[in-house]
Amino acid sequence: MDNKNELKYLKGGRSFYVTLIVCLIVFLGAITILISAFNLLIKQHDEKLSGEICTLVSEKMSNSLLFMTNSAQEVSAVLSVQNFESPEEIYDVLKSYEGAKFVSIGFIDENDKLYLSETEAHEFEKWNLLDTAKLADPVSISAPYRSTTIGQPVITLFTKYKYGDSHHGYIFMTYLFSSLQEVAVTESLTNDIEIWLMDAKSANIIQCVGNDKHASGSWANAYLAMQNINPDYKADYDLWYYKMVMGVANAAVSYKIEDKYYSQFCSSIEYMPGWYVVVRIPSDALSTTMNVFRNYVIIFIIVLLNIVFILVSIMYISWKRENRMLGQLSINDPLTGVLNRRAFELAAEKMLSDSKEAAIMFFDIDYFKQVNDSFGHYAGDKLLVAFSNALKKNFSEYGIVSRYGGDEFVVLAHMGSKDQITDRLKQATEDVHAIKLSDDNGEETDTKDFLISFSAGVASYPQDATSLAGLQKCADTALYTVKERGRNAYLWYNSSFEN
Repeated sequence: MDNKNELKYLKGGRSFYVTLIVCLIVFLGAITILISAFNLLIKQHDEKLSGEICTLVSEKMSNSLLFMTNSAQEVSAVLSVQNFESPEEIYDVLKSYEGAKFVSIGFIDENDKLYLSETEAHEFEKWNLLDTAKLADPVSISAPYRSTTIGQPVITLFTKYKYGDSHHGYIFMTYLFSSLQEVAVTESLTNDIEIWLMDAKSANIIQCVGNDKHASGSWANAYLAMQNINPDYKADYDLWYYKMVMGVANAAVSYKIEDKYYSQFCSSIEYMPGWYVVVRIPSDALSTTMNVFRNYVIIFIIVLLNIVFILVSIMYISWKRENRMLGQLSINDPLTGVLNRRAFELAAEKMLSDSKEAAIMFFDIDYFKQVNDSFGHYAGDKLLVAFSNALKKNFSEYGIVSRYGGDEFVVLAHMGSKDQITDRLKQATEDVHAIKLSDDNGEETDTKDFLISFSAGVASYPQDATSLAGLQKCADTALYTVKERGRNAYLWYNSSFEN
């Protein structure tokens, strides 16, 4: 005999496993939210950190450039108190400054004649430094370029200078670019952080700080170097570069190269128009604060996992105890094998909670006492077994069958429609009418003058009642009406008598 439906409702079916799965889903959801929040916080932290470093470096570089321009203007001021009549005299005095912090010093007269070494004259032509000199008002600064004389990047400052009665020219001083790079190095917090100087117009960059120390001072093209950015982030990077081209003072971008995230920030340099300090920080270059926060998150996850484990263990112990109690409890009627009354009521509550519509049916075998009196208790027992089999045949597919006591039975079935239950009742009526009794010797008893029949009252959920007790009361009322009207019939609560 298959009692899977009854056991499912008695043991709660998959309730423990469903609860376990729900707990795991909630836990995984919480972990996912925590990881997402943590990644967002890291991104915001890296953007803020790169922005602060970038702003600080750009300010320091601007101050260094300001110092250089002030030095050039001071030289010009010192020379202006002397009455020079020719550029040659000015250049002779300027040469006496050699050995100072700059690489070289010289003069350009109003006819663009250069007073400098032959090698420097070649670089003026190669890098169009005369055009930069004519922008001095009162000072101009060249873009960084690699000096062929010393083989290192340099920048040249120009300051306008008047001499004689009405002549003017330009004093220039060339400085090592490394003096600016050193500013960036002192502000770097980790070797993973990269700091560049970038010309927005050409996208050319000079590395100041990076994980490859030998690349310091090297030139590259940022746009070409960033071609390996993941396609999903390409548009963001293009927008960031466009902002620099348009002269925006500060801009940030985040992107991914292969499996690594980067936060990048740029800040304009006040005394080098068109040039920016760029700071790039990989996602794994966390500060001490972020490491501490990450440790807190890990501890929280471990604590949460322990709590979930304890809750699941408690539920599992409770589930095992419940099943052990059910195992010790006799849930089946020993004669017919269907559920007993107590087990039925436990299962029925669970079944109703899972049903959209259901029907409860109370059955009484008509004149059962006469069967015992006329044919003996053996025949009565055989009738109870045969009757329960008829009910199981017609209703076990839809629900649960129980013997309430004596000749009273109850069925609770999921109801697709009222007609479906009515059809099953009609078939059950035919099956019960066909039952043959047997005597103590197992021989068939002549019952031609005694028709085996039943009376049944039916109530529907949730139309007639929404609780088990309410449904039982309605079904019992319908059963009482059937008995009053002569038995051998079934009746839906609050419906017409059906035969």
